[in-house]
Amino acid sequence: MSQSKPEERLALELSCPICLQLYRDPVALPCGHNYCLGCIQNAAHAEDPKSLKRCPECREEYGSPEMLPKNFKLSGIVDGFLAATSGGGLRGGPMVPCDQCLDDPVAAVKFCTRCEMSLCPGHLKRHEERHRSVHVLVDLPIERNGKRCPVHLKVTEYLCAQERLFLCSECLMEGTHQHHEVQTFEVAKGEMMRILEELGKSVSDKLQMTETLLKCTSEGPTDKAEDKLVARANILLENMTSLISTYKSRMSTMMDDKLHSRDKSWQASLCDLEGCLHQLQEAQQCTRDVLNQSSEFLFIQNYLGVEARVRQAANVTIPVLPSQEPSNAKHLRSTLRTDAFHAEMSLLLECLHGIMNPLDLTFNPATANPSLLLSTDLRTVKQCAGVKSSSSGDQSERFTLASQVMCTQGFSTGVHMWAVEVGPGCAWSAGLCYKSIPRKGDHSRLGHNTSSWKLQWKSKKLMACHDSANVAVGDGLVMPPKKVEVTLDYEGGTIAFHSSGQGGRKQHLHTFSCVFKDTVYPAFGLHSTSEDSWITLLSGV
Repeated sequence: MSQSKPEERLALELSCPICLQLYRDPVALPCGHNYCLGCIQNAAHAEDPKSLKRCPECREEYGSPEMLPKNFKLSGIVDGFLAATSGGGLRGGPMVPCDQCLDDPVAAVKFCTRCEMSLCPGHLKRHEERHRSVHVLVDLPIERNGKRCPVHLKVTEYLCAQERLFLCSECLMEGTHQHHEVQTFEVAKGEMMRILEELGKSVSDKLQMTETLLKCTSEGPTDKAEDKLVARANILLENMTSLISTYKSRMSTMMDDKLHSRDKSWQASLCDLEGCLHQLQEAQQCTRDVLNQSSEFLFIQNYLGVEARVRQAANVTIPVLPSQEPSNAKHLRSTLRTDAFHAEMSLLLECLHGIMNPLDLTFNPATANPSLLLSTDLRTVKQCAGVKSSSSGDQSERFTLASQVMCTQGFSTGVHMWAVEVGPGCAWSAGLCYKSIPRKGDHSRLGHNTSSWKLQWKSKKLMACHDSANVAVGDGLVMPPKKVEVTLDYEGGTIAFHSSGQGGRKQHLHTFSCVFKDTVYPAFGLHSTSEDSWITLLSGV
């Protein structure tokens, strides 16, 4: 056999005489012959253990295979040859692996047109010994459109889906794969394209969601979470201080007015009492003067002069000092508005408690419509257009028609507040519902039953809905809210919605008034399929 190309001759020179493959960990025998370490060890083990070890080629004796020195020079030449051929350095093109090498394929040097196989130097030698001149060997082709069956040497036309094997027509006739799903290349390609497109769509949606989350993370918060927490707590404490100061001022003013009125009344009574005392003292003196007269004429004359004054003094009513009146609790409560003070202070305390004990809401995957995609942390939901996610297990809680999802956490008492961020241009719904909300049909939509309340942004309109009664809200709202806050007062029976803008500025959107009868759960819906259709639950709110 003649080798026309230098790389083919070099490959043969660098091949082990035992395995006919390129040297792997070559070792040198004392006689000068070289072998792969594994090959010479296998050859030594095949001989009689008691006999001396001999070179497979010249039969010269040598010691233990483990004591043979490694041929570093030859090993470096082989590594260089592999690097050159794999990079196309000797042939000017990319490496074509040998079809016969099972592990670590060696670069092929020839191509058999009959077998449609690429062969390395070692397998090429065996191939020529077996087939001689029957098969035609040519240079490696640049590209092959098909491959022949290694058993029947016919062009493969089918694919066994179970074993993932290429089959020819004779493989089918043998019946080895009769119980397997066998497809033509055209059908297999179509099925694989469909699967790949679905997987690609899922990958694309998750990539977009990841990029969005990463973008939000990379931009970073304008303030640290701790700073925001302290700032909000300080605002509440300032409001509480202001409320207490107002109440204290009102009480002080009321008490001052009451004391002033009491002092004025006391002074008036005191003046009346002093006047009465002067009148009585004067009458008493007149009486003594008359009684001390010895002359009858003067006595009668004086009597007639003082009788009227003395009689008037004798019949005078002595003024009474104002008594200490008991406090009128109802009047005080009404004047000081203690009920309003208690309600406002309780609300501020509830808000402060909520800030110091933030909600940790997450979406409930068991309730998510199959068209919705949830993030790993269950805080972001995204609409996946045209893709229905696979669902398994109990489906009784899942919304089958409406693109909605509930939160895992519910509330049956207290005041709670949470916030969500929505994607720009997203059509959404946010609200609450009982666990008994329908999961199928039109009546499963939020706000279209007696078990739910929702605020919805859709078609550039903001609507509030409960029991299918829609009310337009948000007058003067031009741009859709980017951040929506929901405040639930369970005992107070209210659900308040606010949009939160820059600098913490809030705008009231709508408030539902109702009497809750069961545990309520935050719920959300997506009504658009654009890339920006997503809702994220904000933590620490």
